[in-house]
Amino acid sequence: MQLFLVIFLTAIALVVVYATLIERFWFAVRRVNLAILPKGSAEINILHISDIHMAPWQKRKQKWISKLADLKPDLVIDTGDNLGHKDAIPATLSALESLTGVPGVFVNGSNDLFAPSVRNPFKYFSSPSKVHSSAHSKLNTDLLTKGFTSAGWTDLNNQSATLKIKGVTLSFLGTDDAHEGLAELSKLSKPKGKTHLVIGVTHAPYLEILQGLNDLGAQLIFAGHTHGGQVCLPNGKALVTNCDLPTKYAKGLAHLELKAGSPFWLNVCAGLGNSIYAPVRLFCRPEVALVTLTAMN
Repeated sequence: MQLFLVIFLTAIALVVVYATLIERFWFAVRRVNLAILPKGSAEINILHISDIHMAPWQKRKQKWISKLADLKPDLVIDTGDNLGHKDAIPATLSALESLTGVPGVFVNGSNDLFAPSVRNPFKYFSSPSKVHSSAHSKLNTDLLTKGFTSAGWTDLNNQSATLKIKGVTLSFLGTDDAHEGLAELSKLSKPKGKTHLVIGVTHAPYLEILQGLNDLGAQLIFAGHTHGGQVCLPNGKALVTNCDLPTKYAKGLAHLELKAGSPFWLNVCAGLGNSIYAPVRLFCRPEVALVTLTAMN
């Protein structure tokens, strides 16, 4: 019995060391192809960035992000939670500087609005985390937004936009963070005029928001927030999503049909970071996604 206890405690210790000191720094690029563009269209490489949760001292993460331009994306989609510390805006913008000039769109997550706080991680198994109160420290979100727009990215917080990428007209529908109750679908409307693809962009993939964007014409939706579960089973199965999205959709590209006859694609990025108060990743590598849109046959 004593030997078993020693082996058990050693195994636990090794898992903790792996999850805190190895996997959370094992950044990855998840690549996926989706044939959704009109026939004859050129390929469009979309770099999906989410949940960086940057802190000023995270030099390894900053260096890795600074090399993302080497992927040569045609478009960047940032689905929020870029910040993970009250003083992280300069480090975040500096890390992303190499992507300046690449067309991009972005929305906020709650951590772009409020500084992180200590939370009981076990509460995530019973319900999503609570909305931030007025007592929480607010961040200088306007400074982050100004940095992104100066880099050539379009603010999609409860807004729409149209971009032409490699001859393909893309219409975008974006929401502010639904997790904070800030998403306002009523401010959006179906795109008018010629468009080849309607893309929804949101931080937290609540089912109501996904269906609302789909009702407005979104055929492909990008989201983050879930961290892919952050702590998963050995097969990568997520245990929680911190919203009402089923765990099987916690990360990756999936085809959903929440309303009969109205299917759409959803790409959830597991993100690059974690709260500074929960420095762990287990069987869920931090990631960005490179989604290559190709022409339909």
